Amino acid sequence: MKTTVSVTEKQRDKVISKVFFEGYAKGTNEIIFSMDDIRKAIQAVTSEDPKYQERNVADLRYQFTSGRRPLPKAIDAVGPWMIEGRGKARYAFVKVKEHPHINVSPDLHAILIPDATPEIVLEYAGADEQGLLAKLRYNRMLDIFLGLTCYHLQNHWRTSLKNKGQCEIDDLYVGLDVEGRQYVVPIEAKGKRDHLSKTQIVQLANFTRERYPRLISRPVGVQEMKNGDIVLMEFTTGTKPDLVRIKRTHQYRLAPMSECLADLEKLPDNK
Repeated sequence: MKTTVSVTEKQRDKVISKVFFEGYAKGTNEIIFSMDDIRKAIQAVTSEDPKYQERNVADLRYQFTSGRRPLPKAIDAVGPWMIEGRGKARYAFVKVKEHPHINVSPDLHAILIPDATPEIVLEYAGADEQGLLAKLRYNRMLDIFLGLTCYHLQNHWRTSLKNKGQCEIDDLYVGLDVEGRQYVVPIEAKGKRDHLSKTQIVQLANFTRERYPRLISRPVGVQEMKNGDIVLMEFTTGTKPDLVRIKRTHQYRLAPMSECLADLEKLPDNK
């Protein structure tokens, strides 16, 4: 099964590369393409490798346009680039100054908080993004991180934006601060094997700007680390990846209360 997935991903890289280089020329900053261009590229790759049979054209497109899958190295070599929506079934490769990939600092201090996730949830939630979002919710990690009272609104929301095309919001909260100001907090979550991307953060900002213009938008990325720690990042609401900046970052570790209390004893203020 793993080999099949690897081959499919490799062929999908070839497909999106063909679409890109059909329109690329030195000095180009934007390349418009459509779903028909993707279908033509699939036919070309299939003719070269008959074993490759693309069964989900929409998913191929979405993996790259959403930023969930990085663009191939051949494209990055003349980039970096991102993909933006240009309306229904139309898209554009757009050149950016900085690579949209977000790296988590390896030397963040892990803040211990008591694990309030119900054991039955831990047993059945799984190790995917939904399991990660369940831990975020049960432990009120957004409240702690942002200093707001947050209320869960909706998760896994796939929708379309005007002149931008389809986007997906992993999770969505609304919140209040001590002055009564109201906020909307869109979430992009990544498991241990994936990485956050500024392309996705731009989509969060565009979504809240269109759907919740009266609320203060505070986009948050959630990254699960290989050791199980959970990193939360708050971003600025940039309209392009080059304008997105990290406002704050904290790394949390869900632990038994006894371990949390022992850790508190080590803090200078508690001595």
